[in-house]
Amino acid sequence: MNRQSIRGPAELPTRFAAPDLPVRDCVELTAGLASYARRHGLAQVEVTGAPAIGELIEEFGFDEVRFVDAHRDPAVDIAAVPRTWRCGQRGLRCLSEQLTHAAGVPSEADTPPSTLPEGSVMRFTRHNRLGDALGIATGLEHYCRDNGVASIAITGSPALAEVVEVFACERVNYVPAPSEAISGDAIFARSSWSLPWLDRFNHALTDAFGGRARQQAPPLPLRHAPMPGSQEDVVYCQLDARSGTPPPRHFAQRLLSQVAEHGEVRVLGGPDTEEYLGQDLAYVRADLPEMVDRLLSCRLFVGCDSGLGHLAGCLGVPGLIVSTDDFETTWSFFRGYASLSVIPLAATELLLP
Repeated sequence: MNRQSIRGPAELPTRFAAPDLPVRDCVELTAGLASYARRHGLAQVEVTGAPAIGELIEEFGFDEVRFVDAHRDPAVDIAAVPRTWRCGQRGLRCLSEQLTHAAGVPSEADTPPSTLPEGSVMRFTRHNRLGDALGIATGLEHYCRDNGVASIAITGSPALAEVVEVFACERVNYVPAPSEAISGDAIFARSSWSLPWLDRFNHALTDAFGGRARQQAPPLPLRHAPMPGSQEDVVYCQLDARSGTPPPRHFAQRLLSQVAEHGEVRVLGGPDTEEYLGQDLAYVRADLPEMVDRLLSCRLFVGCDSGLGHLAGCLGVPGLIVSTDDFETTWSFFRGYASLSVIPLAATELLLP
């Protein structure tokens, strides 16, 4: 095993404490640490943790990583880093970014206060669809709660107003026409694509205004708890032609035919979706409150990377998100939703025979 001394830029961590992980995670963690060292020009990093990590370092010849029983100096606790690195080569890049970020996050007691002025208004002209609205409202609400900001306002599309009305935002309000506003789009643009969707805007706010960032922001609860209702034997599908990653038309039609063999299918979408998929299907258009009620009563949701997919995840609706673009990217956006599974396009042939 390589025993050279550890040298690297002073601002980057070189000592890490790993939790007791399964061997599979140890493999990716060890490879991620080696990638982190190479990417930042570090001769070597140290890690403590499960003995399997030391064995893997020797087996795969990761000279950039050294396993030790104990550190002489404080180490970055990898258990505090969200486990978002279980996704191949993209995961190695994610881990490298997260380790760097974790090293720069001061303790809660040393975290400088937020500089976001209370009562500010953020205007969104580009990030204004349902999925964006869910992420903006959720991230901003948690940021305000965690940093003692009493109130903030957002303005933009009707989707933003609907989300604030339907979900339990205590510190985020919607205003229709403010005289002055901060560019929320410019802040949103700073968010990292390696974060789950609900985390993205929260971290972008921290980059812009300081304060505390939340890891794995939970979905906001509904403002009004739904009345218990009967479960419909219905599968709602959302394969929107307006999505940035719609499945090919012939594949979408075949997928819907497969799903229909297991129960009634209703397609969530408007005239453009009807033109895209054909007229021999049952289509549903609804405002956000009605859509929430429908999703909470259905047996299953099947969709692609879209706002309604994020809505289903926020509501805890069981479902499948079909990745038609890059599986790792889609998975990274949806991994915070416990009820949803992200599957590659080809896997639907196996799961929905």
